[in-house]
Amino acid sequence: MADTRRVTDHPGDERSAQRLQQDAIDARRSGRFQEAALLFARAADLTPDEQARLNLQIRQACCLLAVECYDEAAALATVIADRARHEHYLPELADALGVIVDHLVRSNRLAEAAHALSEAMYLLDRLPNEPSNYDVIHNMGVTYAHSGFTEASLELFDRALRVADNDDDRQFTYASMTSAYHYSAQREPDVLERNRLLHDGVYAATAALDPAGAREVMSMCTALAHRSMMLAEIGHYQAAVNDAKEARRMASEHGMIEEQVIAMSGEAIARWRADHDVEVLGLVSDTLALGAELNLTGHLGPLQAVEVEILWELGRHDDARAALERQQRDTLRRLHDERAARWEHVRLGVEHLRVEALSTSDPLTGLPNRRHLDTLLPEALDGTAPVCVAIIDLDGFKQVNDEYGYLLGDSVLQEVAGLLERVCRRNDAVVRLGGDEFVMVLRDTSPGDARSVFERVRQLVAARTFHGLPSALRLTASIGVAVGSAPVDRTRVLADAADALQEAKRGGRDRICFR
Repeated sequence: MADTRRVTDHPGDERSAQRLQQDAIDARRSGRFQEAALLFARAADLTPDEQARLNLQIRQACCLLAVECYDEAAALATVIADRARHEHYLPELADALGVIVDHLVRSNRLAEAAHALSEAMYLLDRLPNEPSNYDVIHNMGVTYAHSGFTEASLELFDRALRVADNDDDRQFTYASMTSAYHYSAQREPDVLERNRLLHDGVYAATAALDPAGAREVMSMCTALAHRSMMLAEIGHYQAAVNDAKEARRMASEHGMIEEQVIAMSGEAIARWRADHDVEVLGLVSDTLALGAELNLTGHLGPLQAVEVEILWELGRHDDARAALERQQRDTLRRLHDERAARWEHVRLGVEHLRVEALSTSDPLTGLPNRRHLDTLLPEALDGTAPVCVAIIDLDGFKQVNDEYGYLLGDSVLQEVAGLLERVCRRNDAVVRLGGDEFVMVLRDTSPGDARSVFERVRQLVAARTFHGLPSALRLTASIGVAVGSAPVDRTRVLADAADALQEAKRGGRDRICFR
């Protein structure tokens, strides 16, 4: 399916970043996707706010997808997801996961894709239906469609239409719905239902091509390409050829290969059905070959049927039988692609995450989690004795995940959790906040005594050789500490500790700062 992920303006703090961002948006609308990706990257580099920076990088990844730079987009999305997960930026995390799922599906790594899609779906369910969340809702619909879950994608596109607050977004959504209806129709065995889906798809394409709306290249090309093939399937041959030629022109000009394949299919089907011109066989063969390169053969069933008919008309019966056998094999694969089982796997994954969210323990380390901290801190602060709260962050932990893999990264987190538990006294507590961040709560403890405890933590982390990592590799810990008591609420204490942590990092890391 054509990648029609969409992101809208979310300006950074610097004027130069704002100008670059607007230039990127203009480039994307006119189909200059490589240029737009570079501009979004430059804008992100100049944006001081981290969440806004991640949002810009997501746009960069979506532009890369538009020109089939799948590996590069997935690598960028992985970095974005890691940071967004760490900082709990849910919209950016869900969007990044969508790009990752797309890459995994294209690589036929379906089990990994289901796992990532479960997390994305869980996050999406937590986002309110607001215009600010239009982009992530729409983009996840594209991800569902790429994963073969077209019915679920149509539900998300309906949701996106409800939250869209401008005509440009609504037109973009209709373009995405066009391809979803088209591919859903191809998988539908019931003739009447298939016909309904095709007509709904033509309606969605026509809405996307409303001349009074925005003239964004991606939405126009997607709508034209898919409408051409659907019009050919329902018998409007000349209109199909007209749409196909315009879509092919746009796709060729802007490097949109997937849309080009769909438009070529629409033109070939329409020309054969209208005139039985056997000369169209060359176009059919070229289209099927290009479709195979892009793993689109599963969406070209009607074109495969035309290939068989033309070969039979030419008297090339052996070739026709071979093409028919290929078509039947592809049809069987579509019928037995285990979409229902994969969707159930995703749903079970979402349910697991929901149950896990209700739990008060972290499944990786066995420590209490953030949910438990919400109960623990008010109880600890319910008195006059001082309570020292520290946020502990592992310096250089990202390098472990990037260079040695997430399994070793998880092992490091488990070792650190054990180390912190050993340092804790009877009434103290240690919590995994998320990622490589931990919280230690020291009850009835003066700042001087707390400094001694946290200094021991810092030294133990710095001196430790972690299992599975090179002996020369050393991690350190930055520690931010806040002191609270009864008049101070939990939110204020954690915010002060987070500020102190940032001060420790700015000061060179591997140190303790108090607020």
